[in-house]
Amino acid sequence: MLLKYLVQPYRGTWIYQYGSMISLFVFYGGISWSFINTIHLISKHKSDIKNNLIWIFLSAIPFLYIGIMMSIAMTRTID
Repeated sequence: MLLKYLVQPYRGTWIYQYGSMISLFVFYGGISWSFINTIHLISKHKSDIKNNLIWIFLSAIPFLYIGIMMSIAMTRTID
């Protein structure tokens, strides 16, 4: 998200065009990688999941954050 704000002064140039697109790829790629890594950790440590629960939770934080925020936003009604 910081990259998106850093390219704002270059609005109308190729730097803004590509910088804005790259920031979206990095953001959504990070969320996707969080999900993939969490699934990988769960499948790799099936037998000793209690010992690695903290690493699995740390890996899932970005994915869980976006999931919870989307759930809250979709259930909120407009007054």
